[in-house]
Amino acid sequence: MDTITVRRLAFIKYIYQLGVQQSEMAEPLHGVALLTFHDAAELFLQVASEYLDAGAKQTNFMDYWELLSKKLPTELGYKEAMRRLNKARVALKHHGTLPSKLDIEAFRATITNFFTDSTPLVFGIPFTAISLIDFVQPVEARDNLKEADQLIEESQLTDALDKIALAFQQMLDDYEVRKQDQFHRSPFFFGRDLTFYDSFSMGMDRSYYTGVERQRLEYERELAEFVDRVKESLEAIQEAIKILAMGIDYRRYARFKFFTPHIDRVIGGDYIINRSHNQEKAAVEDVRFCIDFVVETAIKLHEFDYSLSPSSS
Repeated sequence: MDTITVRRLAFIKYIYQLGVQQSEMAEPLHGVALLTFHDAAELFLQVASEYLDAGAKQTNFMDYWELLSKKLPTELGYKEAMRRLNKARVALKHHGTLPSKLDIEAFRATITNFFTDSTPLVFGIPFTAISLIDFVQPVEARDNLKEADQLIEESQLTDALDKIALAFQQMLDDYEVRKQDQFHRSPFFFGRDLTFYDSFSMGMDRSYYTGVERQRLEYERELAEFVDRVKESLEAIQEAIKILAMGIDYRRYARFKFFTPHIDRVIGGDYIINRSHNQEKAAVEDVRFCIDFVVETAIKLHEFDYSLSPSSS
């Protein structure tokens, strides 16, 4: 398969994923997912007809099934289910008939099954193998995502989540560094690093005591707990503000964060992976979500990207 076809399929999958996100919105906003699902399906059918050299100019949506089936070993499936989706799309676009929540859920299942079964039939690759990973920057982050994709195939999900989390942090760091001026000031700076400002690093004792010195030492313990709680709160606020400032969907980030390990970066620039117990709870679809989230974030960052040269400030 040529590179152009691969990229077009990756774009189709991105449209499909947008539709899935839209389908999870509250009524009546979820209705836009119907239009997005239809656009993804129609573009898929068009690319398939070109790939199989089976198309004709200005082909109607439902005519693709007959045209493509002539070029395939078996008939292209889901014709009647997609006919219902097409009718619902016409009703919404031309008559303002809003689909119900149950309808949207049914259409999401239909389009998912259609892509899952039709992609290997037409293009010889599984739908899950289609990815926009090649659009991720920098190269190190892209390579880590590709390794993660391979680890998923080998059922090494915990190791895959390590690579995904590392790729995400590398991508954010690269984006931020390229926005720094000649004095290394970042527009995404929301307070100093508090890594070494916990009670332990400051030599404060959090142990429990008894005896003559109990009152004084109890006060020190409470002060140490206060320091640690303030540090944790400030770090959480700094992280949340940075994610929102970069235009990233925080609710989806929260799901990503739940399954992925925490990444620290030491002074020398190396990354340290601190694994989470939640990694062991992740199913394949959760790990796939994490990869897709990193790719979606890369696309989101690319929407408004720039790099500052030393002379630009």
